[in-house]
Amino acid sequence: MCGIFGFAKTSGRQSDNQMRILRDVFTELTDESSIRGTDSTGFSIIDSDNRHTYKTLVDSSSLVDMHDFDANILSRITRDTTIVMGHVRLATHGKVKVTNAHPFTVGDVVGVHNGVIYNYNQVAKSMGKSVPEVDSQVLFQSLNRNKMHEAFENIEGDFALTWVKDSNRKVHLARESGRPMVVAYWKKARILFWASTREIMREAMLRAGLVLPIKDVPEDYIYTYDVDSFDSKPNREQVQFETLSQYGYKTSMYGGWSWRDEYTRGASPATMALPATCDSRKDMCEYCYEWIDQEEIWTDADNKRVCFDCEYFVDKDAYSNEDKREVKDDKSWFSF
Repeated sequence: MCGIFGFAKTSGRQSDNQMRILRDVFTELTDESSIRGTDSTGFSIIDSDNRHTYKTLVDSSSLVDMHDFDANILSRITRDTTIVMGHVRLATHGKVKVTNAHPFTVGDVVGVHNGVIYNYNQVAKSMGKSVPEVDSQVLFQSLNRNKMHEAFENIEGDFALTWVKDSNRKVHLARESGRPMVVAYWKKARILFWASTREIMREAMLRAGLVLPIKDVPEDYIYTYDVDSFDSKPNREQVQFETLSQYGYKTSMYGGWSWRDEYTRGASPATMALPATCDSRKDMCEYCYEWIDQEEIWTDADNKRVCFDCEYFVDKDAYSNEDKREVKDDKSWFSF
């Protein structure tokens, strides 16, 4: 188990206050992600012209309290920054050393990976490469060598990953059902955040004082985000991973990916049957139409079932206080 996290943003569009919030959220994401791995921490900080990689064997929770984090990471996150990818490692293949830490750079590709590649020996040999110490490296070798949808054809394993290839203004996200990844979009600031789990994202946002809806990245697709056109739907490419989607549902609305598309609009959620493959301990939120763990959903004042992520938008007063930096862009959360 490893952890991936980061953000992509339109360069030059953020105010001083938005940049401060961005750095706070990223610091909290770095801190919270340590629960998924403490063997190493790494970052790739990208702007239109440069890619800077920083790796250390210090765990991410300790790193955020060190001068190195301010000097080598936060100070490099500026208005010109377009993409930052972070990674925490729990070593499965390869020794614990800086050269085995993510991100990996192979040719034009730089990226981070959470998962295990079971046949990395065979894949490396089929490409005429020496077998690497870390299984993740063959993913980025394949991505550097092949078109995106072809890069995964002979790879067997579990993965959630983010990477940049030809353009420093485009980031690619992909996962299959064995590994989690969630995103949150701050439309006013034109910033897309991602993290391995909903819990990490939620805690980081709350600690930084930012409240945004959190969405699971749909399985078995590559999503490509151009930081200059966040208001448009992302490009997506279907990938035949070894593991099929858990529920088998896929829609074209990324930010608005939800069970709404699988049912008749206007139907009462109470009459919507839970998919046979879905955990019976889940309940549907009547605002985002997603299946949520029952302990994270309750009935609001209008007698509707509401999840944690939607409650802020339903009743802003319930979360407002002098210390919280509110985001009131209600219309954005299904539409980027």
